[in-house]
Amino acid sequence: MSTTLVSRANESTAVADASVTRPTRRPYLHQVDLIRTVTFSLVIFVHCLTQTTNEFTSMPVNTTSLLLHFTRNTFFALTGFVLMYQNFDKQDFSAPTFWKRRIKLVIYPYVIWSAVYWVVNMWLAGKVTEIPTSLTNFFYQLGWGLSGFQMYFLFVMLQVYLIFPLVVWLLRATTGHHLALLGVSLVLQFAVAATITHWNPPATVAAHWWHNYATFVPYQFFILYGAVAAVHRKQIGAWLQGKGWWLFGALLVTAAIAVGSYIGGVWFAGKPVHDNNSAFYPTLVPFLVVAMTCLYAVALHWAENRREFTPRFARAVKYASNRSFPVFLVHVLVLTMIMYPQRNGTSWVLDAIGQPWATIVVYVGTLAGSLLLVEILRRLPGALYLTGRPRVPFRSPRADSAPTLADDAPSRREGVSVS
Repeated sequence: MSTTLVSRANESTAVADASVTRPTRRPYLHQVDLIRTVTFSLVIFVHCLTQTTNEFTSMPVNTTSLLLHFTRNTFFALTGFVLMYQNFDKQDFSAPTFWKRRIKLVIYPYVIWSAVYWVVNMWLAGKVTEIPTSLTNFFYQLGWGLSGFQMYFLFVMLQVYLIFPLVVWLLRATTGHHLALLGVSLVLQFAVAATITHWNPPATVAAHWWHNYATFVPYQFFILYGAVAAVHRKQIGAWLQGKGWWLFGALLVTAAIAVGSYIGGVWFAGKPVHDNNSAFYPTLVPFLVVAMTCLYAVALHWAENRREFTPRFARAVKYASNRSFPVFLVHVLVLTMIMYPQRNGTSWVLDAIGQPWATIVVYVGTLAGSLLLVEILRRLPGALYLTGRPRVPFRSPRADSAPTLADDAPSRREGVSVS
């Protein structure tokens, strides 16, 4: 009898040990899918808007673009959120393992699509024959993400992946003081924004200074904001309950401050209608924080209270989220091809339809064309290198079913976030 009791005790101990050591499967965060879908859709809209209008003279276009800059920073916050959600509690987290799994999901598509856009730009400029003798120019553009006007984002993402182990260490080391950490980071964010928008660097620095947008520094607060939110997501979710109107009011107030500052600068301070540094206006920072907080609140409310009652919408969100990164890669190519045919000295679509319908048609066409192109690329050999996502069979209706946000398979779901 004693032998039986001992053996049962040993079995119980083994089961208990297994339950402790077995990694727990983190719950799927459906709100991330909705945030990613909304964000990349708005990014594409901004690109279509600026390509179908005269952004250098139109204040309404620039005002819209100013507010929609929050999508850029939301992508970085979402990346910090997803990566920290996956790795903060991992006892075996190591930088080499993280880099080995993650960086390849971005660096291969980055190099390939930088080459594609560079060749397309050379073709558009009538310099195809100069390609073999212009490779120095290609490598320069590759070094700063200049081949396509969205490629800088991937260049910054590579930097985020490189510094992420340091971010994990920082959040672990400052446990219990994350609010203070965000406060210091926010002060630094205002200082960086003020420097970018107001400092006129000397000529020896200016040649490189304008690349500041292609570094992680102007986005450091938002990366930390997302990372800290992931660690405290339950407390944040509870705090957001019942604050919808407060958040909406804060959104209106901060938007008014940002827009008022921009319009006042143009009307009374002689600032240009179009400013390449508008994304870094210090007066825009509060709106960026509030806007992404509002988006998270809406997405969380949908995920927890409405998702089960909107199955078709939920499937569409899941589909769009899964394809957001490759769509982000290819959409500028599709947009360029739509705008390329000329008639009467302008793009044929602008001449044939006129505004504002041309922007809407181009936007819908870019979305549809990008999704079609992604579906083709995802089914080709080497899909992982072309799209940052694994290849799917030609006939597999469940190809995208049910991976979790926390899967250790190197985030086929969240290799970018995001956008």
